[in-house]
Amino acid sequence: MTQETGSAAAIAIYEDRAAQLAARYDAIPNETLYAPVNHLIPTQSCRLADIGASTGRDARWFADMGHLVTAVEPATGFFETASQTDSRVDWLCDALPELPRLLDRGSTFDFINIMGVWQHLDNEERVRAAPVLGRLAAPGGLLCLALRIGPLPPGMPVHAIDPSATSELFASAGFGEIFRASSQSIQAQNRAAGVHWVWLMLRAGG
Repeated sequence: MTQETGSAAAIAIYEDRAAQLAARYDAIPNETLYAPVNHLIPTQSCRLADIGASTGRDARWFADMGHLVTAVEPATGFFETASQTDSRVDWLCDALPELPRLLDRGSTFDFINIMGVWQHLDNEERVRAAPVLGRLAAPGGLLCLALRIGPLPPGMPVHAIDPSATSELFASAGFGEIFRASSQSIQAQNRAAGVHWVWLMLRAGG
């Protein structure tokens, strides 16, 4: 049993469960999942970072749109398989809150996607992560955050999220909120437990 806390504990669990979770994750249709924010995803090719990419489901979808995708995933159980699936996607093994390897590249991104990751960071990690993401966003770039709201599952390091407090935290890192929406969980088990998602779209320099 791991004694780690925060995101490190979540990464350790995903390491153990990657094989059993992969099929469930890949069965979720992107068009349905991203319906609340589809109208804000760039239609012209851009530099895009998918952080916490797991199986690469979203990264491949973004590549299908013509984007130049960097997929970042810390759990090697996902990374080692997903990084072999699509040569269009540039894979990097790295993790929030610091993302040191991604920062070392010196790249900035027009669109940063963080789907189902923020709940695994504790409050102190979130404070550290926000300015890092500010450094990675190109001027006017968009940050898409999908925030898990609802009961905390047993056995998984998941922390409660206040969407408004999250927006305020990113405001201190130079982002302005331009859109917010709620959606039901697509996964029946989570939906039955009362889980829903809040989508925040933030603009760098806003």
